Amino acid sequence: MDSCVDCGQSEDACSMDLPLARLICMLNRELSGIFRNEPGMDVDDPIPLKSVTNKELTVAGVELRF
Repeated sequence: MDSCVDCGQSEDACSMDLPLARLICMLNRELSGIFRNEPGMDVDDPIPLKSVTNKELTVAGVELRF
């Protein structure tokens, strides 16, 4: 969900009345903590999801598989 600009249109269109903006914000906060990705990082740094390690994929005892 990196293209979200927090405009609210997704919530307006959601037939389930989900708080999508809040969920996206929470997801971004969690993922930035796991992958240590911050806005404004050096553009020459490797892209976080291209350089993820197996240790980073194991979060709180839950192994994430892709």
